Amino acid sequence: MATRYTRRQFLIGTVSAAVTSLLISACQSEEQQPAPTAAPAATPTQAAAASPTQPAAATATPAATPTVAPAASPTMAQRPDRTFRFAYLRLGWAGCEAIDDLGLLSARGWKLEWNRIDQISALANAFAAGQADIIDMSVVIAAQMHEQGVPLKIFSAAVGTLGSILVRPGLGVSAVPDLRGKRVGGIPGGTTTQDINAMVRRLYDFDLLTDTEFIQASTPPDAVNLLINGNVDALLMWEPTVSRLTNSGQAEILVTQQELWKQVSGSDTPQVHVIYMTSPELADEYPELMQDIIAAQEEVAELWQAGDDKAVQAFANVTELPPDVISTALSRTTPLAGLSKDLQDTILMQLKFNRESGVLLQSDLWLNAEEARAALFWEP
Repeated sequence: MATRYTRRQFLIGTVSAAVTSLLISACQSEEQQPAPTAAPAATPTQAAAASPTQPAAATATPAATPTVAPAASPTMAQRPDRTFRFAYLRLGWAGCEAIDDLGLLSARGWKLEWNRIDQISALANAFAAGQADIIDMSVVIAAQMHEQGVPLKIFSAAVGTLGSILVRPGLGVSAVPDLRGKRVGGIPGGTTTQDINAMVRRLYDFDLLTDTEFIQASTPPDAVNLLINGNVDALLMWEPTVSRLTNSGQAEILVTQQELWKQVSGSDTPQVHVIYMTSPELADEYPELMQDIIAAQEEVAELWQAGDDKAVQAFANVTELPPDVISTALSRTTPLAGLSKDLQDTILMQLKFNRESGVLLQSDLWLNAEEARAALFWEP
């Protein structure tokens, strides 16, 4: 039976438990916090998006052998003799999936150890414990990690908004307030859930976590199962899982996260959903690596926007989703690269909004744009 949660229960029992306590424990020594367990890559029939009855396990998986790579850089021999650990969310959708699968950094002379992780909290935990050098992460969770004392620098944007509110076909829901009292699923510690809820509260004076029967999931496959098995009427989810559900006819988009952001901000500029970040020390010691990751992201962005088969296959190899789902998800999302002042300003606007209207951020740092800029962003 679904449980109705009070707002206080979500503030303390969900968000704090899912992210804050994990980050605090992650700041202990690496001996106390083991690295994500590596496992053999799943076969296509063990879909990472999970079958309706058996969600995928939250484990890190070594990356597949690159299948396509650009010409090697002439500076390859000058690269440092060390391996950099790059971890990312398997179903997170950023661009690093293609950088990994296409071997774009190894072609530039860098040695990378890639880890694909299923849970947002596990990815944050690995970085905070020093077990990953570079990760992709949502903007708001990165800011929360900074609040918790995790040293980090954002050095590139990765992708615009990814989220949507999905509903089961035939539910009879035509507007967000119609979800009041309905069974809604989502991953409560994730940016998609928290950001959509903050905007819905601002626009409709309606809380998706406490004015519904909210049911928690821990990974996108878990959330898929909730909808497919009829445990929820609606779902707060991000790409590419959104496209998986809509392409199969199992869900319809009620409203996208970007549409909500446009209403709240009055801006057509895409939100920055996912960024790349590293430690301040590594960014300062290896600026060429940061610049090459940005260059590789730009290369992926061109393939992404063109719907190139190489990008489609690369994302499919990592996510284990069908190419048609990948193509739909690529067409619905906006790749980003670098950290221009405009991108920085958009991120700072988002953090200010979340501090004022959300629940994840508690520091008044986000109300001062220039202080936040200096604290978060890496400058080459």
